Amino acid sequence: MKRTKKTSLFKRSPSEKALYAIIFAIFCIFSASYVYMIFWCFISGMRNADALIMQPFAFNGFQPQNYIEVLTKFEVDGHSFLQMLFNSLYFCFLGPFLCITVTSMMSYVTAKYRFFGSKAVYFVVLVVITLPLYGTGTAMYKLLHNLGFINSYAMILTSLNAFSIYYMYFFAFWQGVSKSYAEAAEIDGANKWQIYFSVMLPQAVAMFGSLFLLLWITEWNSYATALIYLPKLPTLAVGIYKFELMMKYHTRPDILYAACFISLLPPLILFACCNGALMNNVSLGGLKE
Repeated sequence: MKRTKKTSLFKRSPSEKALYAIIFAIFCIFSASYVYMIFWCFISGMRNADALIMQPFAFNGFQPQNYIEVLTKFEVDGHSFLQMLFNSLYFCFLGPFLCITVTSMMSYVTAKYRFFGSKAVYFVVLVVITLPLYGTGTAMYKLLHNLGFINSYAMILTSLNAFSIYYMYFFAFWQGVSKSYAEAAEIDGANKWQIYFSVMLPQAVAMFGSLFLLLWITEWNSYATALIYLPKLPTLAVGIYKFELMMKYHTRPDILYAACFISLLPPLILFACCNGALMNNVSLGGLKE
């Protein structure tokens, strides 16, 4: 019996192979540039300050104790590195979690239940994320000041905001989930809360996790909100921003780069562990309508 040679259904022509090779090379160079900058930041963080200023791209004058000095020398407005790290973890983890949680709940209710105003919520969110609102900064600051949220850990309550682009993602997701799940659970005696938390929400774990990670990384690198509303509770991003401004009068770029590398580790580790959730598409399984 003759052996048949398997042929690929998607066999590429020589020109296509050359194009893919060029694209692959471009992406390799692009990725290598990012890896090099991370490596350079790590090396610069443990070099002597004078050697770093004189020869920024050399590999000499190593003093690894810089990473230990960050805990004592890196100080902004009386706040140590560890205090700013705690503030970053508090606001950048709990804030996105609360935001994604309430967004998931509101989108589920408006997508799966019909009541007066359910469609209006969708259009309000659409208007909010489409039309830029200018001139609201002063009013927002006045409101938060009256509520006592300025320079307070209670500022985290402002994360309970479901009127964002993430609502649209969840709304489309819930519309694609079959009602048969909820109907079967209701027949078994489950109430509305049990249906959501025990039946529906587990199906949205991939969507919930992906959006949470994206918002977490965004908030971790953002310093504008904390700089305006939390000047006495600076996050690590604010600390690095202010420390960089102070570098005009101090010559310790080694401490700055060491702090930058340490602040880079949490999102880098998180992305390395959860890149599948961030990069892959969310797929739905189960029953169809």
